[in-house]
Amino acid sequence: MNAPASLAHALADRYRIDRELGAGGMATVYLAEDLKHDRRVAVKVLRPELAAVIGAERFLAEIKTTANLQHPHILPLFDSGAADGFLFYVMPYVEGESLRDRLNREKQLPVADAVRIASEVASALDYAHRHGIIHRDIKPENVLLHDGRALVADFGIALAASKSGGTRMTETGMSLGTPHYMSPEQAMGEREITARSDVYALGCITYEMLAGEPPFTGPTAQAIIARVMTEEPRSLGMQRRTIPPGVDAAVLTAIQKLPADRYASAAEFAAALANPAATAATTIRPGVTHAFPAGRRGRLTAVAALAGVGAASLVAGLLLGRRHQPAAPAGASQVVHATISLGDSVRVRAIGNLRLALSPDGRRIAFVGPDGGGTALWVRELAQPAPRKLADTRGAFAPFFSPDGESVGYFAVDNGHVALKVVGATGGVSHTVLTDSIASFGGGSWADDGRIYFTNASRGLSSVPASGGALRVVTRADTTHGVKEHDYPDVLPGSHYAVVMLWKGSVAINRVGLVDIATGAVTDLMEGTSARYAAPGLIVSGAADGRLLAAPFDLAAGRLTGPAVVVLKNVQREGSNGTSQFAVSATGTLVYLEGVNDNASVMWVDRSGRQTPVDSALTGVLQDVALSPDGTRLAVGRAEAGETSVWVEELATGALSRLSVDVSGADRPVWTSDGRDVAFLATRDGHRTAWMRRADGSNDMQPAVAGTTGLDEIAFDRAGRYTLLRSEGTAAGTRHILVLQNGKDTVPRILINSRFDHFAPALSPDGQWLAYVSAEAGAPQVYVRPFPNVDSARFAISAGGGIEPLWSRDGKELFYRDARGGMMAVATGGPHRFQPGVPHLLFRNDGLAIQDFYRSYDVTPDGKRFVMVKSGGSDAGALAIIFNWRQELAAIARGAQAGP
Repeated sequence: MNAPASLAHALADRYRIDRELGAGGMATVYLAEDLKHDRRVAVKVLRPELAAVIGAERFLAEIKTTANLQHPHILPLFDSGAADGFLFYVMPYVEGESLRDRLNREKQLPVADAVRIASEVASALDYAHRHGIIHRDIKPENVLLHDGRALVADFGIALAASKSGGTRMTETGMSLGTPHYMSPEQAMGEREITARSDVYALGCITYEMLAGEPPFTGPTAQAIIARVMTEEPRSLGMQRRTIPPGVDAAVLTAIQKLPADRYASAAEFAAALANPAATAATTIRPGVTHAFPAGRRGRLTAVAALAGVGAASLVAGLLLGRRHQPAAPAGASQVVHATISLGDSVRVRAIGNLRLALSPDGRRIAFVGPDGGGTALWVRELAQPAPRKLADTRGAFAPFFSPDGESVGYFAVDNGHVALKVVGATGGVSHTVLTDSIASFGGGSWADDGRIYFTNASRGLSSVPASGGALRVVTRADTTHGVKEHDYPDVLPGSHYAVVMLWKGSVAINRVGLVDIATGAVTDLMEGTSARYAAPGLIVSGAADGRLLAAPFDLAAGRLTGPAVVVLKNVQREGSNGTSQFAVSATGTLVYLEGVNDNASVMWVDRSGRQTPVDSALTGVLQDVALSPDGTRLAVGRAEAGETSVWVEELATGALSRLSVDVSGADRPVWTSDGRDVAFLATRDGHRTAWMRRADGSNDMQPAVAGTTGLDEIAFDRAGRYTLLRSEGTAAGTRHILVLQNGKDTVPRILINSRFDHFAPALSPDGQWLAYVSAEAGAPQVYVRPFPNVDSARFAISAGGGIEPLWSRDGKELFYRDARGGMMAVATGGPHRFQPGVPHLLFRNDGLAIQDFYRSYDVTPDGKRFVMVKSGGSDAGALAIIFNWRQELAAIARGAQAGP
């Protein structure tokens, strides 16, 4: 259909109208040619009656707001205006189809496609909401599909119309929103519409993509709205069995009638959709008897049937609210899946580390919970109605039980040092076992030989008597085979063997290792990261993708006797360090945190600690980030398919390009001062060194320095005179800061001569001051020296532990992370001089990843925001638990040993 002659004439100096593409309730869209830029565009013209209601001035004022939305999943605005009575705006012409077209053709979409499209739309909405813009008319017609990617259109019309004076809209016969996707508050005519209304509409769209029709239908708009207000939608799982319970639950939450019952943001909805393996479970509440659903191995007919190795008495006491433990019938051994609520005010805190432990008898769960603005240990007795906080455990992480279950070991920062401590499981004063030689991230196991095994500062395994005493080194990491650390040990019964995480530089490529405690020999055992022994003969390991694997193990021979098989698929893990949040008792109970959205993500963090996603589509195993000098591009270390690589993202568009090729273990990117090149560390032919490549990938990778020195960090001064490097550490005292004067030196030379570790070098913008971290005081601390004459002075900056120093772009502040991960700021006195002030805390967030030997965050050019990696774990208000889990494991072991 041709456009009206008056419209074609009015726009003739800018656009040549070709034909009508379609018409809706508010506007007609035409295909046109942009004469100035020689490109095809879509010109959307408001219906005359709507244009009259809104008015040209209001329309042009409000459309400017949407013109500033720049997001890879938002259709951008090219132009807008008023011409000869017409109000119009111009968008790119998208060759493809709308989501409505695809739904008309396919009716129901594959689950993966529906979740992806919904997540992309949620990303766009979250971005707009954070800029104060509510769409108000999300529907399949406004979601375009270009090369399979979702683009949200029409942010402008609803915004302008909503501010035009509501009663006049009814005179035109038009309303904002579409009945099938209109939230109850929008249908009731409330003027103040929030982001939760868009979440509702997106929930309805997602429902339709999965079920084939919206949650509420009817012959008229009035009938649809009546059902929206009075009826409940049918479960998606009942209509389509392939829909995961987690997706079903996420969609039904998004379309709750009360805004307060929905997700607070589109980002939260996307996070919930990202966990399709989540399963619903019965919530156990003290003092209330529940009917359990059918388990994996049959239906339970009575609480008494839960008997077997302590499960019956524990669960019965829990369900009936009794403190005694009734006797259990002999011989029963049913598997029970349940969820334990922690109450309204207690949550397992996301701390980027291990945060769960289960006593050997399965009666107590220790977890890291809240303590004001910090954290502390909490214990949940299964036979008691509520958890209790253990006093004197502030800042605790990585808990583990004693063999008798009466004490809990844990780690905490004490005067800048990581300390190993012990506290009674029922409370009391904590006893400090050790305050030195401990890795900063913790991880320990209390063996039945009376010793506590832990990862030492050299990243091997050591042990110490639980009551304190002399250290014993058990293992040293074999860096010649790519293993940098032995982390998070679990000592097996008999204290002959331990399983450890073999850290190879990335969660995606780590393995589980077996340690012979007597000899210190370490062998590669199986896939996975953090692992635990499960009696009577299984090694259970968390994988990088949230799976839980189990493999049969001969404890006497110290070897696997069959392949690993998947036993769970939704266990929460920490993307920055690979720890999986589960624990196993000797009696066969498993407790774990269900995965929500445990991929790491990149966040903007302002100076108060408020977080917003940089790009919700950029997730996975992320390790470190670096902003280009102008703040428009992001270099990121990312792991996928078992390998780490360096990527550059254009922040305006979300476009990603890979820089590292034909190397392994690529990470720790930094930018040159002109923003042209990115340097990073990577390994080729067994040699780890620094590499360079143009940020746009237009040239081949080149070594950044000559020589054969193993390198693990690189940095530059702004003037391009010097390159700073750090040697690859293999043990304490082997990490040295090196300097290369460009154009003069042929190989790097040691900058600071010392027997202590020095790392994380950062030069001030004027190139006159070097910030770095040294362990010379026993714990890592931040120092500053003049540069390049580093021996002429030294300033101690941190006082209680400090790592990851970074200068503001104007040189007026020095940032660093304290021993608990808080972001600290120090005034420096400005350029060309250094007069450090008193460090002050900007924010503390336990969910933000922190690294020991290098900096993993960056700051924007204006110093107002940081770009940081969120480790991936999330707070949890409930614990998933399986009683008599070893009944399932025994069957798994038999099946694995039998083979195919």
